[in-house]
Amino acid sequence: MLVGVMSTYIRPPKLIRITALISKAYGIDIIFVRPPDVNIEKETLTGKMLINNKWVTQEREIPDFIDITPYCFKKKYKPVTDYLKEKTFLSDNRDNILTKEALHEYLREDPKYAHLVLPTHNVSTYDDILNYLDQYSKVVLKPSDGIQGKRIYIVEKTEDKYKVGHNTLEKNMSEDEFFNLFIEKIENQRYLVQKYIVSRTLQGDPFDCRIHVEKNGSGKWQSAKNYIRIGIGQKVISNVNQGGGIADPIPFLKANYGGKWKEIDEKLKKLAVTLPYKIEELRGTHIMSLGIDIGIGRDGELYLFEVNDGPAFKSLIGEIAYLRSNYYKYIQRNIIGINNSHDVSMKNDADKAPGVFKKSLKQIKNIMITFKSKYKRK
Repeated sequence: MLVGVMSTYIRPPKLIRITALISKAYGIDIIFVRPPDVNIEKETLTGKMLINNKWVTQEREIPDFIDITPYCFKKKYKPVTDYLKEKTFLSDNRDNILTKEALHEYLREDPKYAHLVLPTHNVSTYDDILNYLDQYSKVVLKPSDGIQGKRIYIVEKTEDKYKVGHNTLEKNMSEDEFFNLFIEKIENQRYLVQKYIVSRTLQGDPFDCRIHVEKNGSGKWQSAKNYIRIGIGQKVISNVNQGGGIADPIPFLKANYGGKWKEIDEKLKKLAVTLPYKIEELRGTHIMSLGIDIGIGRDGELYLFEVNDGPAFKSLIGEIAYLRSNYYKYIQRNIIGINNSHDVSMKNDADKAPGVFKKSLKQIKNIMITFKSKYKRK
C-alpha cells in the first residue's frame, strides 16, 4: 500500500522519516509530497520516497489515502485540495471547521463538557471588552483563528488604569492608551474576549497542559502524550516558542497541586479519550490528529483553552510516528479494504497496547538516536 503524506515543508521532516521506517515493516510505503506536486491532468503526484534509507524522487498515481496537514488548505492550493477530496480519502478534509467561539457554544450545551468552557464573547465593539472587565476584572483577548498562541493579551482593570500583558511584557495603560490598542490591534481582527483563569505555577509562570491525541491501530483515539507547557518568564501564555519549557504531568502536578495531583491527572487522561470523539462528531468528518490545550485552576478544575487540528510534534516524534504508522495499517484494512497475504499475517500492534506501545517507543528512540548521529550534517 502507498500512503501519501502531504505538507508544506520543503523537505521531509524527521517525523516523516521515522514514520516511513516503521510503516515499511507493515508493508506500507510513504511518499512525501507538497500541494504543487500534484498533477491533476495526469492524475499523479511526484514526491519523495524513502528507498535504501535515502529520499528518492518518484512519480506515482494518487494514493488511496493521504495524510494531509491543515496548512495545505490555503487558498492558493484550493484547486489541488478540491481535486483530492473527490479523488482520495484524506486524513482531514477541513469540512465544518469550528471557530473557537462555535466550539465553546456547542460544548456549553453538552452536560459532559460544559464545565470546561470559560465565558467567552466575540469582540464587536470596545464596550464588549469593558463589559467583560466589569464582570470579571481580568480577561484574555485572543484572535478566534489564532495559531501557536500569537497576538494574545491579558488585560486587568485597576482603578483608572489597565494592566496589559503581551508576550513577556506587561504595561500599565491609561484609558486613552488602551482604547488606541483596541483600534490598532483588536478592532476588525476577529478577536474573542474570555474570562481569565489562574493557570500558573507556584512561581507565577503561566502554563497549560497539551493533550496530543492521534488515531491508533484500532481506529480509536489515543493520547500520544500529555505534557505541561510552562511559559517561564512570560506574562501571557505558555508558549514554548518564546522561551518556555515542558514538563511531565505527574511530577509537575505533585509539585503544584499537592494531594490533588492524582485526581487532576486522571481527569486529563479521561479527557484525552473522550473529548476528541465529541470534536469529530461536531465537525461531522474524519479527523486523525488533535492538540487540546487545557488550563488548570488553583482548585484543580480543568478549562478548555483551545483545540488545534495541526498540533506541533517536535517533542514527541517517536510516539506520533508509532501511532500514525499503525493507523495507516488500520486504514488499509478497514477503510480502503486492501488485505493481501502480508497484511493478514501481521497482527495489529495497537491491539496489544499499552505494553507494545511502550516497548515500541524504546525501539523508535533507538532509531532516532541512530538517525541523529548518521544524519547530523543534514
